[in-house]
Parts: sequence; C-alpha cells; structure tokens
Amino acid sequence: MEIVAGILGLTTALLLAVVLRQRAAARRDLTADADEAGAPAEVDRAFQVMPLAALRVDADTHVVEANARARERFPHVAPGQRLLEAFGEHRLAEAVAGSLREGVPRTIELRLFSTDRRTYRVQVEPLGGAGAAEALVHLTDLTEAVAYAELRFQFVANVSHELRTPLTGLGGMLEALEDPDIDPATHDRFVRRAGAEIQRLDALISDILFLSDLQSHPGNPSGEQADLAAVARQTRDELADKAAAQEITLAVEACPPTWVPLTPTMAGTVVRNLMENAVRYSGPQSTVVARLTASEPPPERTGDWVALEVMDNGVGIPERHLPHVFERFYRADPSRSKQMGGTGLGLSIVKHIAERFGGEATASSREGFGTTVRVVLPRVEAPAPD
Repeated sequence: MEIVAGILGLTTALLLAVVLRQRAAARRDLTADADEAGAPAEVDRAFQVMPLAALRVDADTHVVEANARARERFPHVAPGQRLLEAFGEHRLAEAVAGSLREGVPRTIELRLFSTDRRTYRVQVEPLGGAGAAEALVHLTDLTEAVAYAELRFQFVANVSHELRTPLTGLGGMLEALEDPDIDPATHDRFVRRAGAEIQRLDALISDILFLSDLQSHPGNPSGEQADLAAVARQTRDELADKAAAQEITLAVEACPPTWVPLTPTMAGTVVRNLMENAVRYSGPQSTVVARLTASEPPPERTGDWVALEVMDNGVGIPERHLPHVFERFYRADPSRSKQMGGTGLGLSIVKHIAERFGGEATASSREGFGTTVRVVLPRVEAPAPD
C-alpha cells in the first residue's frame, strides 16, 4: 500500500510542482498585490491532501510549509526551521540546497528519524531555474519495500544454501556407490543416507512451497474450519511410535471440540510442527503435552480466542536463541536439527499461519527445564452439520 500511495503521491507532486513553478515564474514577471502573493486555494488544497509527506522550503532551506502527511510523519518539523535542524541529516540539506542553487531536480534515498528510523526516497523539485526561491520536497516511505527486498534476498540465499548442502552430499554418495570395490556394508549405509537426504529435500521443498502459498494468498478464501482438539489427538497418535522410541510421554489435554478458521491442512501443519518439534528436541524420557485453553485476544483484537500450547520438560532452548526461533531456517543447534531431519521452516510457518488470522505465536524456555510454544488463534462456532 505504501508503494501504491507513493506512486499516486508522486504523480500529484509532479503536477503540483508544475503549478508552483508556474506561479513562481509569474511572481517574478508580474507585480501582484499582497492577497495574490500566496498560493491559490486549489494549489494549497492539492498540497495538503497529497498522499505522501511533502514540504515547501525557501532558498535558505527553511521549511515554509508542511502538508498534513508530513506533519503526521514528522511532528517535530515546524515552519521556520532549517532542514538540517529539523532532520539532522546533512545529505538531505545538501541535496535541497544544491537543487535550489542549480535549478535541477534531485532524488536521494536515506533514513530519517521521526518516531522510528525509516527509509525514504526524497525528491526535490526546484520551483524555477538556477537560484530558485522555493523547492518542493516530497518524501516517499520505502521502509516496507526495502525490508521486503532484503527479506527476499535473504530467503533466496538461505534456500540456495539449504538445497546445496544435501545435493552435495548426495553427489558424493552417488560417486562412492559407483566404486565397484565398495564393501556391502558401506554400500547399504550410503543408500540409507541418500534416501534420508532425499526425504529431507522433499520436506524442505514442501515447506518452501507451503510458505510461499501462505504469503501469496492471505486469509482463508475457502472459508473452511478445523477442530484443533481432533487434530491434536490425531497427531498424538501419528507421533506415538516416534515418542515411544525415545521413551517420551506424549499427551493431549483437549477434550471438547475447538474450532478455528483454518483449513484442515493449516491446522494439521500448526499442530504437527509444534508437537513433532517437541518430540524431536526435548530429549529422551521427557514429557510433551499439547493443551487447548481459552485466551485473551491479541492487542487490538476482540472476540473469542483459543491458545494452543505445546509444552515439554526437556533440555530447553538457550536464552540467546529464543528471539530467533521463528525466523526462517534458524536452528539453535544446526548439526542436531539436520540429524533429526528438521527443515528449519516449521516454526516460521506456524507464525505465518497465526498472524494470517490475526493471532500470534510466542515461545518461552528455560535451559534444562523445558520449552513452551503458544499459538493464539480466533475461535469460531462449529460448522452446521451437512
């Protein structure tokens, strides 16, 4: 939305700049009375309703006027201030001064601080030729676009790395299997390892496609619902053998049906990722419990909400890793995660699903005492029987 607003605002700004330049030229050529010296009402109105922050500055880079969006974004900026004083950014002041001096438009990108530090494209339009008396400065917020571009770059780099590692291993094993003198035991071991790597690649690609689909199709267009309690019990049964192999007690505390506006696939993904993670990483002879309870709504939300908590009393997560556990491909212990078969995307997918429906996902842990992951989702009425 910021990018669309920026495009609309830029169009408005360019039209407004033309009008202001014409007005400035007319003011140089004609003698007008005091009432006519100011901008026409139409220009003032267009300047104020521009959908991006805009400033008018004089030849000494003093702020003459700020439109409504600029006053909202930069409440500390007041008429009469120099740009350097208002923003504390030398590059901004120098770009505007140079544009006024040379009569040539300029565009720069920089980070400006208001309530937080954000990235802006600053476009300076002098109202006249060299030595212009005024300039129009409009600021397009690019923060989200820059963050998204950086996220995409990091994601592509991470995916490339995650795919290259098992492929390199597979290549080495296949080359070894071509050796006619390889002993049968080693041959069988390499075949099993190759099969495990192929399964991990398949799981990784499935998670990447699922995450991409989540980001491409917001909300729940199908309007489907799922019973988290039933999904939790089913997942417990599916993971029973894995849990038993490590002597882990796996329990579900969720008797009544608990309906949420997730598709069955989404609900299964959330519950399985949380419970499977707990079984994988809590450690032998630990206890894993999935519990469903009523929850307070997240900030700025209303209605009925439910919390799915998956708790274990296992090894826990070191405190320094907790802020990062929902990041893509983040692993507190990379070697152990790969040994256990994780893709590094499970908790990121859980968080995306929760936030897609206005909920949230959080994690708490104490090393040596266990981990709790809590997902809050909106609760809905059970669907009517067919």
